Amino acid sequence: MKKLAIVLGFMGIVLTACNFPLGKLPNDQSQIATRVAATLSAAQTAAIPTPSSLETIAIVLPTEGPTLTPSPTDTLTPTVTITAPANDPALTLGTPGFFDTFNNGVSFGLATPYEDEGMIIKVESGSMVFKSLALKAGKRWRLTSRNPKNLYLEGTFRTSSCSGTDQYGLVFRAPTYGDGIGYYFGVSCNGQYYFLRWDNSGPTTLVNWTPESKINAGSNQTNRLGVMANDDTFRFYINGSLVKEISDQGITEKGYIGAFASAFEDPNFTVLLDEISLWPLQ
Repeated sequence: MKKLAIVLGFMGIVLTACNFPLGKLPNDQSQIATRVAATLSAAQTAAIPTPSSLETIAIVLPTEGPTLTPSPTDTLTPTVTITAPANDPALTLGTPGFFDTFNNGVSFGLATPYEDEGMIIKVESGSMVFKSLALKAGKRWRLTSRNPKNLYLEGTFRTSSCSGTDQYGLVFRAPTYGDGIGYYFGVSCNGQYYFLRWDNSGPTTLVNWTPESKINAGSNQTNRLGVMANDDTFRFYINGSLVKEISDQGITEKGYIGAFASAFEDPNFTVLLDEISLWPLQ
């Protein structure tokens, strides 16, 4: 998909980004201690906070249920080409209300890289880069301040080094930057997708790991992930094709949007978000 020019000048809202580790996989039996780093800036034209101004909060997010490990027999052969279907939302919704091709890190508070014991996140060469520093250290995400309730959200991800259950995807309806609540739509590097709700009661897997041939599995692959949220109806798209539709009323208010990644098998797991686009819906 052709990259779009960043249009941010008309946004007079607070630009905020947050980052923290969540559960190791949807429904892990153990509790994990997570760190939250939230960076705040008053507006696009304001100075981006330096690392010394980051607020770090220690929280514990419980998980429940068995660890989900995709079967090796579900590993799928990468697709060589992507042909956008006629009902691809990116082709039918017109110009997005917000898009970022990462010429800089302003929208996600990444004027300087974020780093903790598990991952480094930075904007570099036109991409937001998630690079693991440790395996099974939980999810890391990054948010921007756009926060519609109903939306079509799409991200174009490019894997550099990934395998097995290493995973990445989109976050939406996150009501705050630091408590982990929100919806997570992700794919694994061995060609499966899932959908998770994290609320005050903890994680609930709404769509379990599902093999999907439309995912380009493995390293050095590109996948365009999209989610359409309209009240309690959610539709999930992979490379422009609808793969699943479900209903859920767990999180009904608007919230922030962003992306996440989590490393499980490849110690050099690296995924790049080349662009993210948002179409607010009525």
